This record gives sequence, structure tokens and C-alpha cells, in this order.
Amino acid sequence: MVSHAGSEKSELSLDRAVAEHSAKGTERGLDLRALFTTHYGSIWRLLRRLGVRSAQLDDAAQEVFWVAARRASDIKPGSEQSFLYGVALRVAAQEAKKQRAAEPLADAEAIPRLTDLGPSPEEQLAQRQAREVLDEVLDALPTELRAVFVLFELEGLEVREIAEIQQLPLGTASSRLRRAREEFSALAKRVRAQLATRERPRR
Repeated sequence: MVSHAGSEKSELSLDRAVAEHSAKGTERGLDLRALFTTHYGSIWRLLRRLGVRSAQLDDAAQEVFWVAARRASDIKPGSEQSFLYGVALRVAAQEAKKQRAAEPLADAEAIPRLTDLGPSPEEQLAQRQAREVLDEVLDALPTELRAVFVLFELEGLEVREIAEIQQLPLGTASSRLRRAREEFSALAKRVRAQLATRERPRR
């Protein structure tokens, strides 16, 4: 879920980029405002799934579109999403370095588990548990495996597209995906077992 306030803030900041780079974007037919409107939500979600913390998500997403604005002439027609995903991977990697350099955060400061309005308490519990499993397993995956897993399993990209975005040989991308699936499956079993133990009523 993307915060409305965060999106509005990013849109206001992007106005400067659009104004500064409108001539370049117009030359190649790129509508920067449409690019932002169409892809902001998916880029925000991708950054979250790649481990960018909630406090940095809006700024990180904004940076992706700043890069797109500065490099408008480099974006080939039809490849806008791939370009943005590639930038998002680099931005997420930069944020990961900053996070590792910072003091470890307490569990209470982890990414908030946002829920939709309306579900029953039972549905909310199931959703929360599923998100906890996904977040914990993704956090435990090595960065290179996390990226290919998120792009394939959660974003629905093909291995060929992932290889192009990450500038990898197709065989390397396929191998990473296979390893990522194996590790994800093993980690998910452990995390589910831990959650079951953690939420088991005490007598």
C-alpha cells in the first residue's frame, strides 16, 4: 500500500524534475508525468520488497524517477518499466549499504504490516502471518537472490527480462532463480515453524 501523503510529496518534488527535463523528455516523446503516474506504485512496492525500510521508501522511489528524468533520452520506447526496475535495484542496493552501516534497528521498528480495510479478524491474522513470513524470508535471502526472486515471483518478469535488467547472462539469471527458490522454500518452512511457536498460547 502506498501512502497517499508520500505519493503527493513525491509528485510535488517530481514537478521540479519534469520542469528541468521536459525538453529532453519531449524530444524523445517521453511523458515524465505519465511515467510517474503509471509506475510509482509498482516501483514503491518493488523497493519495499527489496528491503528498503518504510522511512526511506518515499525518498527512494522519488530517486528512481529523478534518475529517469535526468536520463530521459536513454529510455527506449517500450522499455520504460525495465529501465525503472533497473534503477530501483541500484537504489535498493544503495539503501541496503546505508542500513548495514547504521545501527541495527529493533524488531519493533521493522517495516509496518499494512492491512486493507474490511477483512475479518481471522483474515487479518492470516494476512499478517503471510506478510511476516514473506518479509522475514526475503530479509534472510542474499541480496543477489532476493532481487531475482522478487522480480520473477512477485513482479512477474520473465527470466530473460531479469537478465537484461541486471545485465547478467541468461544462464546466470536462471541459476540464481533456481537457488533463490530453493533457499526461499527452506527459509519459509523455518519461519513458519518459528511463527507457529511464537503465537502458540501459553498455558
